[in-house]
Amino acid sequence: MSDEGLRFRPRVAVVDANVALGHWHDQPSPAADAPALLAALDRHGIERAVVHHVYAQTKSTVEGNELLFEALAGHEGRLIPQCVVSPTDASLAQLRELHGRGLLRSVRLHDLTRQGVPFADWVYGDALTWLQEQGIALCVPLPEVDVAQLATTLRGFPDLRVVLAGVHYQHVLLVRPLMRLLPQLHLELSRYETLGDVEALCAEFGAERLLYGSWYPRYELGPILYYLHHTTLTEAELAAVCAGNAARLLAGEGAA
Repeated sequence: MSDEGLRFRPRVAVVDANVALGHWHDQPSPAADAPALLAALDRHGIERAVVHHVYAQTKSTVEGNELLFEALAGHEGRLIPQCVVSPTDASLAQLRELHGRGLLRSVRLHDLTRQGVPFADWVYGDALTWLQEQGIALCVPLPEVDVAQLATTLRGFPDLRVVLAGVHYQHVLLVRPLMRLLPQLHLELSRYETLGDVEALCAEFGAERLLYGSWYPRYELGPILYYLHHTTLTEAELAAVCAGNAARLLAGEGAA
């Protein structure tokens, strides 16, 4: 690594739009709790992060969301809770209750692909309708949904703001058709490593539809952040991608 890489610090404010907290069932995580996560963010000059709990993503949404709020207690200024939703009455009831208490900032789709549950309106319709009505953004990890189901289902919810996370360079041929089809779709860039394409997407769709995220600790915090700082984005575009868009979409600070 060059000396520049070793000394790198972001020159704009940064909100990481995609971070997981807690241990996996089969391996420990370096982001086991809020202090450990905050220490990692500090090392990379990241001010805030949108955080979901691993247990809510892979096991029980209701119990995992409860664990999330317990883990983030006292750290809400920097760690923004992202609840996880599954297509059950109990899950939606919990989100409604949290929303009524002013605690629901954004929502993430639970990974049910391993159980063969499709991302279809006849499965998720009640939850998607409610999220759209309330203006709450939904984060959808692309590796955990069928792209054709995603496009078909979200066309039925044109005002639902969606952040597509984990978009890989292997999806490059799908990105533009999806963004044209779904004007409220935004891309989280943790795995989007196609050289020159971030600038091209900004030119075609606007920087406001792109967000920095790391998907830490699945991936490291720094590489995409470093990459974004070495594109040809303007300072205003870089500031929007690194923090402004996440604050607007995922932290409940302003309309889309």
